Amino acid sequence: MQDTAGEGAHWSSRAAFIMAAIGSAVGLGNLWRFPYVAGENGGGAFVVFYIICVLLIGLPVLVAELFIGRRGGMSAVGSVVKIAKAEGRSPLWSLQSWFGMIGAFIILTFYSVIAGWVLAYVVMIAGNLITAVGENGLAGLTGGAFSTLTEEQVSAKLGELLSDPTRMIIYHGIFMLVTMGIVMRGVKGGIEKAVTLLMPAFFVLLIVLFFFALIEGDAARGVDFLLGVRFDDLWAGVQNGSVVSAALGQAFFSIGLGSALMATYGAYMRDDQDLPRSSRLVAIADTGVGIIAGLAIFPIVFAMGLAAGAGPTLMFQTLPLAFHGMPVGGLFGLMFFILAFFAAITSSIALLETSTKWLDEQTKSDKRVVSVTILGLIIFVIGCLNALSQVPTSAGETFWNTWQPLGGVALFKGMVLLDFLSATTDIILPVAGFITAVFAGWIVSTSTAREAIGFKSEIWFKRWRFLTRYVCTTGIFIVIVYSTIIAPMLNS
Repeated sequence: MQDTAGEGAHWSSRAAFIMAAIGSAVGLGNLWRFPYVAGENGGGAFVVFYIICVLLIGLPVLVAELFIGRRGGMSAVGSVVKIAKAEGRSPLWSLQSWFGMIGAFIILTFYSVIAGWVLAYVVMIAGNLITAVGENGLAGLTGGAFSTLTEEQVSAKLGELLSDPTRMIIYHGIFMLVTMGIVMRGVKGGIEKAVTLLMPAFFVLLIVLFFFALIEGDAARGVDFLLGVRFDDLWAGVQNGSVVSAALGQAFFSIGLGSALMATYGAYMRDDQDLPRSSRLVAIADTGVGIIAGLAIFPIVFAMGLAAGAGPTLMFQTLPLAFHGMPVGGLFGLMFFILAFFAAITSSIALLETSTKWLDEQTKSDKRVVSVTILGLIIFVIGCLNALSQVPTSAGETFWNTWQPLGGVALFKGMVLLDFLSATTDIILPVAGFITAVFAGWIVSTSTAREAIGFKSEIWFKRWRFLTRYVCTTGIFIVIVYSTIIAPMLNS
């Protein structure tokens, strides 16, 4: 029986909200981006710099988004309009939520394709393990991932997947069906049940993989890569601006800010839930996952003599090769990709919920099936085009894998559809976050913000207000300028 997700829907407990919020924030980027960015930009020195950015920028904006959602009690767009009208301000301030909601929608069109790749690897590694056990009994569990294949064949798995668009689309479709099925059941019956099951399982798998990496991997080199303090690397990045942009951008994107996720989830918070404390727990958990993930990944990579990397190459080529050469690598490789799938699904349901809640409000319906079906089908179709854009040209040139939507613009040079949409959201979300900081810090009255957030002391409220007004707006503006103007000029 599905529950509605209108203005009367709430999380059943503070713990349920925390799990949902952490699940929305923790995604594939925590596994393949943060550890590498940290290691390449000063290790422990960068991590400290990043944590400062989380405290000074990420956390204040997170508080702002949650209080906007809880105060309005509607979709991200509806909540801003409601608060703006109550403050005697223009409803056009909802532009920031429109940016965020559209950004979340676009992200899901390509995020679901990549999550489909994760699902494909779960199936492939599981199939290999089943075959090994069938041939060798329980001893089959002691072999590496893809134990019957050569290193070259393991490395070629990603290329084979990308060269098979039908297969990609099938896995993309399965992932979207799972996401839609959860969101259709509403807050308590769907999202809450899913995250309270998946997030504890995610953390258990992460800790198991962490200890496996420390025991079987090159722990010393992995720890040094991620946490060894290298001020020279940090300073070099600070001088050209790349580290500042990377740290601020990671602090911003990792927590899921600017995408209307937190404002949407905040709408389901009860008034008696401690908003500042909940925000701190989400920020701490998200940062912790990034660090632990790095300590679970890079010792394994280095132990096999492989190079550190980031993005899909790390997850779908480097790590399978590493698990291929390790004892019990098949079993732990399967655990890793199941963990990645859990991270992907808890993020995707939040991404879909943002636009679903808005569409529910427009149709004034208490049945989510129609809204989720409409949005899910549109996302699936665009996702199919994204999948087609990732087919290597060596497998045959088509319109979709050669079309560059804005290839003549330096910022989007050489980008096919999926890469273009990803780069577009890298611009949309900071803009939404910037407007959020301005709205919460300057437009919402002091009395409304104080009451809505519920800080236990006036001094902490004043600190939040100062950070939101001055530090957050400045920091996010730096990210926007660097990523859209300076970086393309440096790379041209």
